[in-house]
Amino acid sequence: KIKFIFFAVAVAVFIILAILYQSGAIGAGTKVLPGEKDITPNSQLEWHTLSASDIPTYYSAVGTIRSREEIDIISRLFTARVISVNFNSGDAFKSGDILVKLEDNDLQAQVEAAQENLNSAESRLKFAEEEYQRYSKLVETQIVARRVYEESVSNLNVAKAQVAMMKHELKVARTNLEYATLLAPFDGIVAERNSDPGDLATPLNPLMKVFNPAKLQLHVPIRENLYRKININDQLQVAVESSGKTFTAVVKEIVPSVDPGSRTFIINADLSGVPTGLMPGMFARCEIPVGSKSALTVPQSAILKIGQLEYLSVRADNGTVLKQLVKTVPLRNSNLLEIVSGVNHGIQYLIP
Repeated sequence: KIKFIFFAVAVAVFIILAILYQSGAIGAGTKVLPGEKDITPNSQLEWHTLSASDIPTYYSAVGTIRSREEIDIISRLFTARVISVNFNSGDAFKSGDILVKLEDNDLQAQVEAAQENLNSAESRLKFAEEEYQRYSKLVETQIVARRVYEESVSNLNVAKAQVAMMKHELKVARTNLEYATLLAPFDGIVAERNSDPGDLATPLNPLMKVFNPAKLQLHVPIRENLYRKININDQLQVAVESSGKTFTAVVKEIVPSVDPGSRTFIINADLSGVPTGLMPGMFARCEIPVGSKSALTVPQSAILKIGQLEYLSVRADNGTVLKQLVKTVPLRNSNLLEIVSGVNHGIQYLIP
């Protein structure tokens, strides 16, 4: 019982001492009163005068990444069966590669028939030319009647017309045969594959969508009151959040038409170089310089942040240093901060 009582008393004493220590009753030293305390004036301090300066202003616009060469691969034949599709979504291809092959047995037969018709027409033309040359000599000596000669001239003209028509039909047949093989018009990437072997291809059904990744541009709507502030060849900084990168774009087109619903016009800016990691349809944000304004700026090191509060060390009338509560916003592409409230032009401040 004596040991138990001693242990209980020791625990109680320990708890009481811990409570007193946490409350500052023991071991806390001199208590610091709440509030701000002025710093004793020091002649060695280097004061800076807050003055206004001109800073550029920007208009933030959002747009969409697109490719200048973005097309749908469709069949120019009225109906044709898909034989093979050589690329899948995301695959890269070279200019001239066969993207889709269509059934062409009937087209090949039409080419062969047109070639035979042309051969027959050329044979008739050769006979008509020989007949014309023979009668043209005999008519001068009046061995044959002029009517026979005139018939030979007519037959020659008809034969020439038939040859020309057969050549045209052969060209059309060969062109239709070429339509059965869909070739890549440029180096690019397959954005979407919409067909498989066995499908029926028509001009209304896109077989594939492709784009050129080397010719990406920013398609962005701009409010109408900025129409005169944007010019061709202006450079814009484009941030693509999904890629985490910033790119440079050059304005190449300004569409001279305003949408009456959104009161905006469209600009197209080509992305410089060969941007990687971008795809059509991505969200992008660009900063457009629209002028300048007068603002109070200080270095970032002059601002003391305590939680969400910002303080600037300023000089009081009696020479003491006071921490003045201010509100700042960062400036783009700079280590300066713009003071929007809290102090006025002409005061002196410190840079720690």
